[in-house]
Amino acid sequence: MTHDEFKRRFLPLQSLLFRDAMRILGDRFEAEDAVQNLYLRLWEKRAELQSLMSPEGYCRIAMRNICIDRLRCVIDSAGSIVDDIQVPDDAKTLFEIKDEQRSIQIYLSGLPPQQRKVVKLRMSGHSYAEIESLTGLSAVNVRVIITRLRKKFREYYNK
Repeated sequence: MTHDEFKRRFLPLQSLLFRDAMRILGDRFEAEDAVQNLYLRLWEKRAELQSLMSPEGYCRIAMRNICIDRLRCVIDSAGSIVDDIQVPDDAKTLFEIKDEQRSIQIYLSGLPPQQRKVVKLRMSGHSYAEIESLTGLSAVNVRVIITRLRKKFREYYNK
């Protein structure tokens, strides 16, 4: 598939795909990233997509899947902080995932800045030693903060 043919078949769908992503993700920047991610994937698979009968249908399904993956990533990263929350692949509906995501965001926004920073660093995959060097806290202090926040979040989440 040539560059011009790709532009002709897929670029007119951009606003439709963005609206789909906004409806699912509820955040403009996340939706823009999801659309960009989709177009990158489409470009990489352009040779296989030449015989598509319905580019719109293919793109809308792919966009939905990308958005669901993004929502699951947020829940999974929160699961690394809060061990009790698991996201079974087939048990959660999109609505439940979005509800849990909002609940986690509300909880995290109410934390003091230092605790929020420690949690975000841990959620992004940093080790305790890395968090210690980035925040200037002792390793024991970092572990205590994470442990206490896990306990508080379990109480908050189970209400």
